[in-house]
Amino acid sequence: MDNTIGKKVFRGTVVITLVGILAKFTSFIAEAILAAYLGTTYQSDAYYMVNGVQMVIYPMISVGIWKVFLPLYKEKITHGLKEEADALTNHVITFFSIVSFLAVGLMILLAGPIVSVVAPGFEGETRALCIKLVRISAPMYFFIIAAAIYASILQANNKFLGSQIREVASHIPTILAAIFFYKRFGIEAMAIALVVGGAVRLLIELPFVNWGYRYRPDFRFKTHEFGVLLKRLPSALISEGVVQLNTLIDKAMASTLPEGTISALNYGHKLINVFSGLLSTAIATALYPQMIELIALKKEDELSSLLEKIIDIFAALMIPVTLACVLFRIELVAVVFERGSFSKASTAVTSGVFALYSLGLFFVASNTIVTDLFYGYGDTKTPMLISVASLVINVILNIVLIHLWSVNGLALATSLSSIITFLFRIVAAKKYVKLDWKRMTVTIVKVLLASAVACFLPRTIFWLYPINKYLTLVVSGVIGIAVYLVAVKLLKISEINELIDLLKRKLKRA
Repeated sequence: MDNTIGKKVFRGTVVITLVGILAKFTSFIAEAILAAYLGTTYQSDAYYMVNGVQMVIYPMISVGIWKVFLPLYKEKITHGLKEEADALTNHVITFFSIVSFLAVGLMILLAGPIVSVVAPGFEGETRALCIKLVRISAPMYFFIIAAAIYASILQANNKFLGSQIREVASHIPTILAAIFFYKRFGIEAMAIALVVGGAVRLLIELPFVNWGYRYRPDFRFKTHEFGVLLKRLPSALISEGVVQLNTLIDKAMASTLPEGTISALNYGHKLINVFSGLLSTAIATALYPQMIELIALKKEDELSSLLEKIIDIFAALMIPVTLACVLFRIELVAVVFERGSFSKASTAVTSGVFALYSLGLFFVASNTIVTDLFYGYGDTKTPMLISVASLVINVILNIVLIHLWSVNGLALATSLSSIITFLFRIVAAKKYVKLDWKRMTVTIVKVLLASAVACFLPRTIFWLYPINKYLTLVVSGVIGIAVYLVAVKLLKISEINELIDLLKRKLKRA
């Protein structure tokens, strides 16, 4: 791996991870407060369904724009074409501002049909409340789209703090609304908080755009670069939309199950996102601009080496986390959520969902960077086709498994779909990179052995000698990490040893 690229990825990963930890902590506070105030009622189901719609549209738009716009922008600044990069940014912001205003209007007018599609099981007051909340929260999408574009130019200029700190600030309105306004104004206050959170997400980015760029409305949409963007965008939006639609389909099917099921699915998904969203998302986000730079400079061998390294690191990080999530699922859910209206029964349902979601952690992380490879080459068709295949597989597995294991079947279907589509992506990626899968498989097997020892040892101890759930997690974490590091040394897992050595050097310099 090129030393300069490695340093950029490392610095970006550190910044994104630290801010990500803060964002997840803030999100945790928000979720814990919401769980305590809302519990698992029809109001929480309506709110989380609206939130679920946001969690489909927000990533679809923001990630879709990011994946297509960032490569075009990054290629220009890589070759020193700053004025052309700024002009492209002006075109994109102007165009999507118009689109977002139209989209908000349509969401307000078509709130009823939208709820009928996303929550077919909702009836009576639950359905009416959900329609009302969709209309109240609709304006947030204007801010979300603008924030996605600014995040892209920040990341392309290696300003990861500015592009990530927004996720911390966006949770603050939800926390304040729950504590100070929910009891007086009801669940509508939480929908208004979503709009305020969207505005905060955009406003907090603006001070970081400090390299001389200023937005100027530009309605000349017939440039070559903007034409390329519009040509690639539909398949990117479909691809990312389908990924998020899988989650919404889970919730739509869960709406046919007993009251509180959607909330349990939501809590399990939120908790698993903490583990998938820290290091793996941080690495993937920091890696994407550097992958585009290597592609622009036509350094295919370095790109292949970089991708191999990252998949190895994902295996070394995500496999032990997966085992830990499965073995300590009840303690993890109880510590985070079990208070107020969130009972032991809620913990029992949510912990099963959480454990089964965790089975896909490594594959979800790896899918992200392999998909980024396609986007870096301007190939938006391949990830779109694979995403559609993923949707079909997920729906089929949902239909089969929901009848066997209820809400747990929905979570298992999501993980199995991620595993299957990972194989599709790897086969399709062969035309761009050459990966040494024989060596990588040996690494993964070693990681599995080290992880099994590190996770089963503390689990066995606390099965035999049970103690307080908080102490169980803390002591198990200390024992597990220590045992895992020893096992890594003994099994000679080079990727983790190199990572440890790199951290030691950075700490020594600091």
